[in-house]
Amino acid sequence: MTESNSDSRMEPQCKATAISPATTPQTALTRHANVFSSLTLLSRIFGLLRDKACSYFLGVGTTWSAFWMGFQFPNLFRRIFGEGALTAVFLPVYTRIRQENGQDTADQLARSVIRLLFITLTSITMIGEVIVIPMALSHTVLPANRLAAAMIAIMLPFSIAICLVALLAAIATASDRFAAQAVAPIITNVAMTLGAAIPVWIWTRHFALTARIYWVAGAVLISGVLQVLLLAIAVRRTGLSFRGAWQWRGPGVREIVAKMAPMILGLSAVQMNTFLDSQIAWWFSPDGHGGRTTFSIAGLLVHVPMLAGALGKLSVAQRIYLLPVGVFGVATATVIFPRLSEAGANQDVSRTGELLWLGLRRSLFISLPATLGMILISQPLITAIYLGGKVNTADVLQAVWTARWFCMGIWAFEMQMILVRVFYAWRDALTPMKVALGMVLLNIMLNLTLIWFLQEGGIAASTSISAMVQCVILLFILQRRMKLGKLGEVLRMAGKSLLGAAVMFTWGWICLLLMQHSSLLNALPRWLASVVELLILVPLAALIYGLLMRWWQAPELADVPILRRLAKR
Repeated sequence: MTESNSDSRMEPQCKATAISPATTPQTALTRHANVFSSLTLLSRIFGLLRDKACSYFLGVGTTWSAFWMGFQFPNLFRRIFGEGALTAVFLPVYTRIRQENGQDTADQLARSVIRLLFITLTSITMIGEVIVIPMALSHTVLPANRLAAAMIAIMLPFSIAICLVALLAAIATASDRFAAQAVAPIITNVAMTLGAAIPVWIWTRHFALTARIYWVAGAVLISGVLQVLLLAIAVRRTGLSFRGAWQWRGPGVREIVAKMAPMILGLSAVQMNTFLDSQIAWWFSPDGHGGRTTFSIAGLLVHVPMLAGALGKLSVAQRIYLLPVGVFGVATATVIFPRLSEAGANQDVSRTGELLWLGLRRSLFISLPATLGMILISQPLITAIYLGGKVNTADVLQAVWTARWFCMGIWAFEMQMILVRVFYAWRDALTPMKVALGMVLLNIMLNLTLIWFLQEGGIAASTSISAMVQCVILLFILQRRMKLGKLGEVLRMAGKSLLGAAVMFTWGWICLLLMQHSSLLNALPRWLASVVELLILVPLAALIYGLLMRWWQAPELADVPILRRLAKR
């Protein structure tokens, strides 16, 4: 598909008439997005409990970094497929086939893609195991690298399960069923928590870390099977039968296969950057070199810019910024995409524009205060979750430093999820791919530059900057092609939101400084004092932002759970 072709497809058609109030998607979109956000928030709470258990029992040093190296591979598949390319390529085709050929043909497409995906991923996993298992068993490989290879070998099959979950979730999404996919990660969170705690309960905390980490890796694998069962039940309730004919050359199958590669590249720039971040954190710290602080490249002796456990601290920071992105960004993008797909299938520019601006307004209204808010609470939040056990104050401070650079880009991480899906709804996979490739290259160059000055913070800053640039480029292209007239309106709303978030941040920062100098709070254990700070800061910040938006009569306030009570009736 050429750019000129996609230009012509995205020009206004005869169906581009104004959407009447009766057909506006806002009410249904808001309702589904709020339900998805609420369930995802519940999942993230379990995720924080998981992080607390894992950090307490396992720490965030070299052993946890080795685990995270292994977990990054299925995690990359999850982010690409579960929150990205598979849903993006499958859902528009499935929607169109269902409209044109009926539900039976669409179900046949779903069965074919499920089986094709399973065969493909199983083959890839077997190839990966052939590569990493010898590394995990070889005594010529450094111990930390051998442990990382073992973690990859154990958790690589989890990629099969998590991608099947993503595809089943896409099928459920087409029927406006979002609950199961939002709840499914709770299974992994609970399993990892038990995997970290059970060896200590059965034996003692003196049981070797390198042995305990295998329990957590095994728990991840078991959780994948349970998630597949959960989503399979949800899909069965939509009426799809897994039994029946399937055809390699059936309607839509070839189209999905042809579009997968460019869509993976286009929708997964942030995810690929996150994966590359992890590799850089491992190999530019002592963890990747047997504890040594130097390594040789082309005969040159290079001192690593980061300390041991850099990847472990980076993983902590990633968990913090992904909290609002997962709760709000993924929810909005997931719920809006089926409607964008319908508009794209009908070549309806007007409806596409309404959905785009609705999604961006909702996203920015929440993500801009979330960006400054997470920067504000990152220190008490990380302290409350991670401090204690094998995690010390120095670990927390380095994780906070890194998390703040990640949090700087929260609004961009959420916004690009919506922008890219507009291209895919209009069957243009090449443009986002080209932009994404440029962003991956930009991220690598920034990483290799900034780590020498900002350490792990340089990795985080590179990812955030790349996401921001990607958003600007994608929005410019969409505005030029579709000639939408509400960009100024969205920017004015974003300006009000940013100003309100800045006021919220200022008062919150003053409040935090006062609490940190309070003799009453300083008398408490540091983690408990941080919990108290969070219990005061979060409601205060939300109240300040909500009151300002009420004063400015922002209509988006009525769509936000809890804050909607402050909206003028």
